[in-house]
Amino acid sequence: MWRVINSGDMAFEPYSKGVADIKRVLRQKAGEGRFEGFGLLRVPPKGIFPKHVHPEREEIYYVISGSGTLMIEDKEMALSEGTLIYISGDVPHGLSNSAEKPFEVLYVTAFV
Repeated sequence: MWRVINSGDMAFEPYSKGVADIKRVLRQKAGEGRFEGFGLLRVPPKGIFPKHVHPEREEIYYVISGSGTLMIEDKEMALSEGTLIYISGDVPHGLSNSAEKPFEVLYVTAFV
């Protein structure tokens, strides 16, 4: 199986929790493939993509532009363009932006 998806036709949507936008380019159910999701997160200045867990999925974040903070467990880590983060999914994690410019992150999730 293979697919071609033109993400240029897709818009960012407000994320239902926190203050951030999400563009879900690929979203699959268990059994449809190993990858569950692929997309973009945009956290505006003073915005937050709140902590969450998903033990059934691993996740990778890749910072495309801007800078922000990874909130993971009880720690906070500064992130900048070009940084890649692997998260097992069962660890509470989220993103925040205290900078003056939007913080954009590519994400990929895969079923465990």
